[in-house]
Amino acid sequence: MKISQHCYAITGLSFLPPWTVNAGFIAGETVTLIVDTGANMQSARTVYGYAASPRPKNRLLVINTERHLDHIGGNSLFRDLDIDIYGHAEILRTDAELVGAIAELNQCIPNEVRRQRGEARVFYASTRIVNPNRPVSNEISLDLGSFSVVVLLTPGHTTTNISIFVPTDDVLFCGDCLLNAYLPNLEEGNPVIWQSWLASLDRIEKLAPAIVVPGHGEILRGPEITAEIQRTRQILATALETGQAPTLRSHI
Repeated sequence: MKISQHCYAITGLSFLPPWTVNAGFIAGETVTLIVDTGANMQSARTVYGYAASPRPKNRLLVINTERHLDHIGGNSLFRDLDIDIYGHAEILRTDAELVGAIAELNQCIPNEVRRQRGEARVFYASTRIVNPNRPVSNEISLDLGSFSVVVLLTPGHTTTNISIFVPTDDVLFCGDCLLNAYLPNLEEGNPVIWQSWLASLDRIEKLAPAIVVPGHGEILRGPEITAEIQRTRQILATALETGQAPTLRSHI
């Protein structure tokens, strides 16, 4: 889906129930930057097909917005094509973690026979762990030919979260720093990390993008962005008050 002059969103890629996940890309004059690769090889093929279409002669680059597999699970497709992948320097996932993800997905299968067959393997067919080969430790800009995008450090959901701002289009790809409708996942964090998330929200609010591509859920525009920032702040404030992620409490 084209959302601005240069920016495209790929929404609703499959992941663990009830989650879907978003990806996207920014097509410059000579370079197309892909934002996230989905959870598996099948998602990566979808992302690649869309991203290569608007400007087929462009060089492709990839950037991961964080460490979780729903954002980096398709990386191997792109590295096999010798496409560089940028991502936070702390993204260091392992094959053992992929095995655990397959087992977790398998438990979500409602039919016992299918669980016993291990049919979650189909979802992750041909998927393997590949970490970014271009580590990001500081904020940088990437030249896409006719313009540059800014890579921002926006920790909170994890310490590895980054966002990509496209000044020419006033669009922000923010990964899981903001969601739409989903309850934010605070389970990996602690009060120190949650405080950094609040600071990241302050930064996004000050940046005031016109369009935000969240990590999950529908695209956010205008007042929806302000409302989502406020909703996330309130959830974080409650977590800081109780010392507990909302999904670990009996009431929301």
